[in-house]
Amino acid sequence: MKYLLSIFLLISTQSFATSNLDLKLQDYIRTFNLKPLSAPSEFNKKLFILGREFFFEKNLSGNKNINCADCHHPRTMTVDKLPLSLGEGAVGIEIVSGGRKQEQGKIIPRNSPALFNLHNQPILFWDGRVQVDLMTGKFTTPSDLPKEFPGVLKNALAAQALFPLLSHEEMRGEVGTNEVANAKSNEEAWDLLLQRILTNESYKANLTELFSGEKLSIAHVARAIAYFQEQAFFAADTNFDRYLKGDLGALTEVQKIGMDIFFSKGQCGKCHRGEHLTDFSFHNIGVPQIGPGKENGDDFGRYSITGNKEDLYAFRVPGLRNVAVTAPYMHDGAFETLEQVIEHYDDIEASLLDYLFVNDYTNYTSELSGPLIMTNANKLLHLSPKLKKNLHFEEAEEDALIEFLKGGLTEKRFVELIK
Repeated sequence: MKYLLSIFLLISTQSFATSNLDLKLQDYIRTFNLKPLSAPSEFNKKLFILGREFFFEKNLSGNKNINCADCHHPRTMTVDKLPLSLGEGAVGIEIVSGGRKQEQGKIIPRNSPALFNLHNQPILFWDGRVQVDLMTGKFTTPSDLPKEFPGVLKNALAAQALFPLLSHEEMRGEVGTNEVANAKSNEEAWDLLLQRILTNESYKANLTELFSGEKLSIAHVARAIAYFQEQAFFAADTNFDRYLKGDLGALTEVQKIGMDIFFSKGQCGKCHRGEHLTDFSFHNIGVPQIGPGKENGDDFGRYSITGNKEDLYAFRVPGLRNVAVTAPYMHDGAFETLEQVIEHYDDIEASLLDYLFVNDYTNYTSELSGPLIMTNANKLLHLSPKLKKNLHFEEAEEDALIEFLKGGLTEKRFVELIK
């Protein structure tokens, strides 16, 4: 009842001026270059099926005990629903087993991101360590790619698929446990995985047919995986996208008010703009650090890639479609709900300094530490200049903003999953 009353009062202050509100939203569409999400390339059934098989193929892991789907299962909205992912040695997924369990697995220092709508995104991973220049086609990756790889990969999503295979914690396994983990170079590890794939006559025949005349490499496997993800996880039939296409009735009045707050008082459009509702930039927004971190319990974010001081504690701005079904949030999954995310932006200093980590997860065998408070002062000192530290949202404004994020930005098929 309190929620309904606050929304009613907020709509009342708008004087039900639907046309005026739509005019404001149309102005935001122009100002922030908002566009309906474009569809992926034409559907290729054979490549899709092969990519799906690779997505679920455990032979692509060193110890043959983990696949892409274990952390990105379609039935769990392509996330594992944990703040920090669990790598090689862990078991189960959320739907089947009541949650992924650590057992002998490693805690991955960062949250496992969702796979929705990645087909034309040029920058991936929280620290942006995989990128493609859309003008030149040049890739930036954690390690050099063989010269023939870029022509096969085509996009950042395919390049990204190569690197979980190399991570000892994620899919490769500990040194001494298998031949892939023991490989002396990344290229050797990729070649060993390819040889496993080619021992499967069906895989070999399909790869040979799909990439006729090309010398097969692990890049072709990655391209197939990426193609499956592009097609299977394209989910952009949202009220927001319908509105952008000209259906002014697609968004409810409350969602329109929430969109107005998002781009005006919330100032979210400074970073969440364009086709994907992200400008793919990196910012320190003062997120509390939980878990093992990348280095001595800490995670320096983009700084670890560039070494530039302005990138300290900065992480990639994520896209927002289907955000309501892909909790928890931030690079380390520090926030369980969108309400907590909005409260963080409302008063970043209070959120960071008063953050309480409720460690009630039974999924982890080893204790999940946090928060790391010794970094708080430095984070606050170097917050992104794009941030306004205190937004002072009223309760009704927060409610409308939540309704835009949940009801406005969620694929129609998934709306019933929103709590």
